[in-house]
Amino acid sequence: MPGITIAQADAPFILAIDVGTSSVRALLYDASCRIIEPETYFGRAQVALQTDSTGMAVFEPSAVPSAVVDVVDTILAKLQGKISQIHAVAIDTFVSSMIGLDKNLAPITSLYTYADTRCSSDAQELRRSYNIEEIHERTGCMIHSSYLPARLHWEKRTNPSRFNSVHHWWSLGSVLSQQFLGCPDVSLSTASWTGLLDRKKLEWDQVWIRQLGLAQGQLPKIADFGPGTSSLKPEWCKRWPSLAKAVWFLAIGDGAAANIGSGCTNDHHVALTIGTTAAMRIVPSTIPEKIPSGLWNYRVDSKRPLVGGALTEGGNVHEWLLKNLKLPEPAECEKLLSQMKPAKHGLSMLPFFAGERAPGWRDDASATLHGIRLNTRPIDIFHAGLEAVALRLGQIYRRLSPLAHPDHKILASGGFLNSPAWAQIIANVLGKPIIACLEPEATSRGIAWLALESLGKLDLAKSQTPELGITFEPDPNAHQDYQEALLAQEKLYKKLLG
Repeated sequence: MPGITIAQADAPFILAIDVGTSSVRALLYDASCRIIEPETYFGRAQVALQTDSTGMAVFEPSAVPSAVVDVVDTILAKLQGKISQIHAVAIDTFVSSMIGLDKNLAPITSLYTYADTRCSSDAQELRRSYNIEEIHERTGCMIHSSYLPARLHWEKRTNPSRFNSVHHWWSLGSVLSQQFLGCPDVSLSTASWTGLLDRKKLEWDQVWIRQLGLAQGQLPKIADFGPGTSSLKPEWCKRWPSLAKAVWFLAIGDGAAANIGSGCTNDHHVALTIGTTAAMRIVPSTIPEKIPSGLWNYRVDSKRPLVGGALTEGGNVHEWLLKNLKLPEPAECEKLLSQMKPAKHGLSMLPFFAGERAPGWRDDASATLHGIRLNTRPIDIFHAGLEAVALRLGQIYRRLSPLAHPDHKILASGGFLNSPAWAQIIANVLGKPIIACLEPEATSRGIAWLALESLGKLDLAKSQTPELGITFEPDPNAHQDYQEALLAQEKLYKKLLG
């Protein structure tokens, strides 16, 4: 992992805390947003998501805040005597989290995550009961189990006494702000991911608040990312002297941070990320008056909208197919894939192994494979699965590209780059070159950049693009073949899901 030494680093120093659903990590950046000896000066703590067959995906209330404390303890212990003061602390978290607290701020519920699908039927009920297009335009979000309207509806329906006893519905970011600063404000970025924000007024959506039976004051105050605050609570000042004067910034969404950190800070760059799931996002030059169908409009901060779409499918499809089909070794699979012609296997797949998010937002969708014949081989099914994910990204890109500058570039990151054959398929589907972004810490780098900008130390508009790798150039003939495959996938989707 690249970085600079402490001797090479210039103040101010930024402590970046990246809170994910599998681990919490802390890294240090300098005044030029260069990461400082990440192999030495880091903190990491695993967190265990509690899941079961009902669709539950929650954390025990104190698990993640305790992990944040652990990683800060760890990195500060390693830095003791090396740096006397850290000037700012910036945090990103997984978003669409929710926890219910009593009047004394004690937890009443678990910390729900976006992955908890127990409210899927509630999302379907809300979709039937309300005007989806109107809600989409007002909040920037569709109705789906990953957003809070469906989760709050489920909570009220399944446990009304508990729902009525909750005094505060907070995000994880508010929990952390309260713990360290004594202030539960939520960032505009995090609020935009809830499905409860009026995207034009930048305040809580009063229509949803009334319809869900929420009281004024149950949701935290919304504030911008900056200018930050130096009001670390006394007990933490005592524990962490090097942070006593640090400026703390409100936690923002991890997706927004990743966009900034990967160099996709304006409409000249579209971010493509494929890990377990996949997403395409852009920071457009203006807030779109009308959001493209099926996409969302979140925020990085008050100055920057974020528009895009996230899939439930991505590397999870690749992993499932490798695990369940009797395929050759990965290297041999890569060789076979590189020799196969686009969409000539006669198969069409809906890769919804975990339901659907963008662009259709159907929790009830499941994976479907159509066109199997006696001569269909496992490698054909594998090829069709990877193409299917690429075609879903094609649906996102078709809606997203009008918001981009005509000469925009697509910067790609994630584990899928380990499969050049799959990356080439995606470039062929999009009909646009995709450029590998080699920044290993895009998310933490993004929050460090934003902190330095707020401190007046860096101009984000002039931020350097991270190191780039190979460019996958599209084949025009393959792109044309994939347009036909896209029509076949759309036909299958409409036949099964309407």
